[in-house]
Amino acid sequence: MAKEYFFIFYSALAVILLTGVRPTARGLWREDALSLKASKGLLGFCAVAIMLHHMSQTIYFANEDPGILIFMVDIGVCFVGMFFFFSGYGLYCSLRDKPDYLKGFLRRRLPAILIPFYVCNLVFIVGSCLWGYELQAKELLSYLTGVVLMNNQMWYVVEIFFLYLLFWLVFRFVRNRDAACLVYTVCVVLLIAFSLWLGHDTTTPTQGLWFHGEWWYNTTLLMPVGILFARWEKQILGLIRKFYGISLIVSVLLVAFFYSRTMYMLQTAGYWHEWEGYPGYREKWQTLLVQTPFVFFVVLTVVIVTQKIGLGNKVMDFLGSIALELYLIHNLFLLYMPVKNRVGYILACYAASIALAVPLHVIDGKLIGLAGRIGAGKGRRGADEAKKEKD
Repeated sequence: MAKEYFFIFYSALAVILLTGVRPTARGLWREDALSLKASKGLLGFCAVAIMLHHMSQTIYFANEDPGILIFMVDIGVCFVGMFFFFSGYGLYCSLRDKPDYLKGFLRRRLPAILIPFYVCNLVFIVGSCLWGYELQAKELLSYLTGVVLMNNQMWYVVEIFFLYLLFWLVFRFVRNRDAACLVYTVCVVLLIAFSLWLGHDTTTPTQGLWFHGEWWYNTTLLMPVGILFARWEKQILGLIRKFYGISLIVSVLLVAFFYSRTMYMLQTAGYWHEWEGYPGYREKWQTLLVQTPFVFFVVLTVVIVTQKIGLGNKVMDFLGSIALELYLIHNLFLLYMPVKNRVGYILACYAASIALAVPLHVIDGKLIGLAGRIGAGKGRRGADEAKKEKD
C-alpha cells in the first residue's frame, strides 16, 4: 500500500536538513548560528515540513491511514513556532543594532508581507475557481480583501501584520527596552486570550474569520520569546555554552515530557472540546498550557544544537528564499490536486507548490521593490531597503 512508502518523506527531510552539517571543534562555538542566512535556511526547511504536516492532516482527516505520517499530524506547531521565534528575534536584533530602525519601519516591513499575501491570495482565488469552486458574489469582496480568508492557511500573515504593528507602537512609545519587552509580551498574551475566547469559526465555509481557531494562538507566544531571547542573548547563550551538555539533555527531556502531555491533552480534551452552549475554555487552556512549553523547548533545543552544529546548504537556502510563498500557496494543491495515490499526491503537491512559488517570489520581489521606491521616494535605495526586509 502507498502508506508503506511514506518513510521516503522523512528520509527526504533528513537529507535536506543534514546535508552539509558542519560540527565545530571542541571549545568553539558557531557565532553565526542565529544569523539571517542561517535562520532563513532553517525556515525554508520548516516550510516544507509544514507542508508535510498539512498533507498528513489531509490524509488523516479523510479517514485514511497516514501510517508513520501520523507523527506529523500534530507536530506542525513546532515548525510554525520557529517562524514566530525568528521573527521576534530578528525584529529586536535590528532594533538593537540599527540606528533609527523604527523610522520607516512600517514602510519597509509591511509591503514585504502584504504584497506576497495579496498576490498569493489572488492566485489562490483564481485557481480555486478554475478547479471548480463555486464562488458566491457575496463572498468575492471579503475574499479579495482578505477580511475573510478563502485560504485559511494565510492566517500567519494576518497575525504577523498585527504583531509588527504592535512592535512598532510599543517600542516607539515605551522608551525603556525592558519595560517595552514586558508590555509587548502582555499584549501578546491578551491577544492569545482574545483569540481563544472567540473559539472556532462555524459561520464561513472556509473557517476564514480572523483569530478564530487554535492555529491563531497556539504558537504566537514564540514571538515575544524571540524578542526576549534577543534582548538577553549574551547572557542566555553564555549560560547555554557554559553548561552545554546539561542544557541540551534537560531541553530534550522537557521536549519529550511536554510532547507526551500535549498528545494526551489533544486526545482527551483538546481545542475542539466544545459544542453549542459550551465553549470549552477550560479544555482549550489546559491544552495550550502544555503545548506552548512543548513548542518552546523544541525551539530551544534547535538553538542549543546549532551552537555546535552548523546547518545549511544550497537546497535550504533556496527553500528559504521562497519560504513565504510556499507557506501561502501550497494549500491550493492540497485542496484540489487530483491525485488519488497518496505518495503521488504528496510528491505532486510538493512539485506544483515549488514550481508556482518560484515565479510568485520573483513577482513579489518586483512589486516590493516598486513599493519601496514609491514609499521611500529615494530611488533605488528605497527599493533595496524594502527588498532586504523581505529577504
